[in-house]
Amino acid sequence: MNFLKTKNENQRRLAALLDKIEQKNQPSGWKKNTMIAVGGLTEIGFSKLTNHLLVISSSGRSVIDCANGQKLARDYEEYGDWYNPLDLTCQGIGPIGDETITIAGLCGGGLPHDNQYGESLQLAAPQWPVEDIYFCPPGKSILIERFQTGCCHIFSDHMRSYGFSWNGEFIVAATSSDLTIWQRLS
Repeated sequence: MNFLKTKNENQRRLAALLDKIEQKNQPSGWKKNTMIAVGGLTEIGFSKLTNHLLVISSSGRSVIDCANGQKLARDYEEYGDWYNPLDLTCQGIGPIGDETITIAGLCGGGLPHDNQYGESLQLAAPQWPVEDIYFCPPGKSILIERFQTGCCHIFSDHMRSYGFSWNGEFIVAATSSDLTIWQRLS
């Protein structure tokens, strides 16, 4: 009984701590580039060589240019030897056709939650199953009150995957039905 009481008190304390963080459409120094509907989205993965995002859905693969949200390539093959959910990899198509992409989504995996600028993305779910993504500048954290300055809440939904691109210039948040992309301003 004491365990449950302590657990509930801690949940309330953490929820109150998170409520102090400002909600923003985009973090300072970033702009929201695009929102794209993708029915049946299962996994995503960033190219390590370009600004392209591979999107895998129940009806095939797409490649998105993160800088402008443009769809660069599309196929409609549901499954093939190009997809390895156990290895968390997928063969690219179109402009990233020569690249094997590390993927994250339904089968697990993860995208980078920190970039080379020291910025980070943190996830909390006080209203689970809805998850909240928080952006934090270098040296900041959502869970320590004195280190919250500059952190902001940027997204809420039933998450499939989220994270930074490998070059740290883009953030993506993906659900089963859409994805949102932010771009770092120079």
